[in-house]
Amino acid sequence: MDGSFGAFVTRAGAAGRLVVQPRMGMSDPRLMRAGLVATRDAAATTVGTITLDSYTRVGDHAAARAALRDGLDLNGYPVVAHDLATTAGVLDGVLDARFPVQVRHGSAAPQDIVAVLVAAGLHATEGGPVSYCLPYSRIPLRESVLNWAECCMRLAAVREHGIEPHLESFGGCMMGQLCPPSLLVAISVLEGLFFRQHGLRSVSLSYAQQTNQAQDMEAVRSLRQLAAEHLHGLDWHVVIYAYMGVYPRTPDGASLLLEQAARLAVCSGAQRLIVKTVAEAHRIPTIAENVAALELAARAADDEGGTAAVAATRTGIEDTGILAEARALVNAVLDLSPDLGVALVRAFERGYLDVPFCLHPDNPGRARSRLDDRGRLHWSGIGSMPLGGLVRPRPVPGLTAAGLLRSLSYVERRYDHAALERSATGQPAVAAAGLIGDEPVNIGNDAARPPGPREHLASPVTRTVLTIQHRMLDAAREYLRGEGFTELLPPVIGPVTDPGARGAKQVDVDYYGHRYKLMTSAILYKQASLTAFDKIFCIAPNVRLEPLETSSTSRHLAEFHQVDVEMAGATRERIMAVAEGLVSHVVRRVVTELPAELESLGRDTSAFADLLDGGFERRTHAAAVADLHGMGHDQNADAEIDWVGEAMLSHKSSRPFFITDYPKGSRGFYDRENTERPGFLRNFDLIAAEGYGELCSGSERENDYATIVTRMRETGENPAKYGWYLRMVRDGVPASAGFGIGLERFTRYVAGLDHVWQASAYPKVPGVVAP
Repeated sequence: MDGSFGAFVTRAGAAGRLVVQPRMGMSDPRLMRAGLVATRDAAATTVGTITLDSYTRVGDHAAARAALRDGLDLNGYPVVAHDLATTAGVLDGVLDARFPVQVRHGSAAPQDIVAVLVAAGLHATEGGPVSYCLPYSRIPLRESVLNWAECCMRLAAVREHGIEPHLESFGGCMMGQLCPPSLLVAISVLEGLFFRQHGLRSVSLSYAQQTNQAQDMEAVRSLRQLAAEHLHGLDWHVVIYAYMGVYPRTPDGASLLLEQAARLAVCSGAQRLIVKTVAEAHRIPTIAENVAALELAARAADDEGGTAAVAATRTGIEDTGILAEARALVNAVLDLSPDLGVALVRAFERGYLDVPFCLHPDNPGRARSRLDDRGRLHWSGIGSMPLGGLVRPRPVPGLTAAGLLRSLSYVERRYDHAALERSATGQPAVAAAGLIGDEPVNIGNDAARPPGPREHLASPVTRTVLTIQHRMLDAAREYLRGEGFTELLPPVIGPVTDPGARGAKQVDVDYYGHRYKLMTSAILYKQASLTAFDKIFCIAPNVRLEPLETSSTSRHLAEFHQVDVEMAGATRERIMAVAEGLVSHVVRRVVTELPAELESLGRDTSAFADLLDGGFERRTHAAAVADLHGMGHDQNADAEIDWVGEAMLSHKSSRPFFITDYPKGSRGFYDRENTERPGFLRNFDLIAAEGYGELCSGSERENDYATIVTRMRETGENPAKYGWYLRMVRDGVPASAGFGIGLERFTRYVAGLDHVWQASAYPKVPGVVAP
């Protein structure tokens, strides 16, 4: 059965070639044939497509025939309205083992379509009882299941004529956008199982490119894993759909998005890609535009270096839980009935499957999704889906039509901006979009980019957040004053500043002919201030030109504030107790006094129950590293916990926790070395729960002059730069311990914000020029 669609794709994949395919359908038979011929002759490994028109999709064949009779153009090929001889003429000399053709349609009642395509000698199509019902139809899901069961068996009968029929699930697309990947993966696998139950042996499982390349990579890996577990004995492959939502309007933006889809297909081990063209946002594309898209995708795939061979080398894809979620959904549905059709109907009746923003009457409609600042899709509500132990939904506060439209246009704006950046700077488009690697480094990423000052400050969300922040500052001052601390006003500029900010650049200013620095931290001044008071704190502004890649971490600003605390004579344990007491007091006051504000932001205050119970956990840096290695994260044992590692540990905890005893060399010269454990420091970080990452860093301070000079030299610092500080240390400063809590990060955690910039009145995201 070498002439089958599935066998062709398998052979191409084995040869290291990605199969590319257009979305193409014309009502004029001559144009339809010309399109197929042009597809076959393109400089790429291709299969043909006959996309059907809307009348045929809904079964209104009389209207399709009337349009043909009146000479009207349709948006596809009306395969039922045309007689078989006409379709045979379209395919004659084109359809063969070297160029299979697939019919694409969108019908929940495809009996007429399948009957005609089989009679015309075609043997490949796509759809599914769920994926061609909920997005496109209003007929009951139960009816669609029966229709597709009948069509699967009719298609399977083609095998008697020596050709293995092929059916592709559309389940990896559904509404086209804003559906978290685990549900797309689950529906695609479940429809594949439905096809097998009704006699098919060659299937493909789809996945539609979404809004974050790294998340898509993880999703396709999960899809392939579940397919391997459930579809053994079948000929199957994965097909990627170029983005199915609002498309970039610029030609360069559209081309960049298609190139990314090709890279996704290659790097994830998919074997086929269905392309979109530069005309997607404007009109139905021409044959030439389709061919250009096919050839562009093929070049991008070749540049990436192959298909399965490349995918086999791709390791280190972060596991954010897509596989576990998809597996839970599949297993829950399979447990409902051995009959997949019955199981699918029951799954939607019980809310086990629930497609966000889908208006079909049989969709439960309780699940919701959201985009984060990196373009990753998350559940903001799971309804009755069996994901309670795997997902902690964060509701979207006050989702409006404008907010929904903003999410829907995320990809359009992102890629069009990248194209414009390339035009303005001469950068390659991929570099301009920041799409190489796991997370986008994209200054055009509007979700990570604050709006203008007027829009931001006038936003009810901003006002609510700043109200919460005001109360947090009031509570912090109340607690620290109650503990005997005196508030000082720190300097903004000085001859030196903290060198320990990882990866961040310092900002120089000309101070009457002398090079001064904007403060990155008040650490040196805090120690010096203990010559006046034993306990001091300040609300200190800081400026750090963070690396551009931090624009996508959700928790970095170039300008921010810290609640800095220092205490003479304190041990690490004593100052950690102060930090714990401060955090607990602030959270308790906000939860108690501003419940309505938190509720308006969608912040579930039950998330603070463990925190308010008291007793933050302590773990050593070595233990944290061991935990991360056990989770598959390659954390350097001699370095600070990296940002990804912090987030992974943070996600596992229900309350903030301390990490202590960082290795010497991982922090600044002012952190005291443990005399009882040489090579380790008497320092700590405080990590927030729920994935929010680091809130606070602190330590016992080194105050011995000779030791500080030695440590400066060990860390590559020139002691001569620190003249004023070293003179004070030489003359004597108290032994002390202290910490700094990032105010905007703390606010983000308390208010449950997606991005730290939302906690600043005048936010400055790294790489984004802002007032």
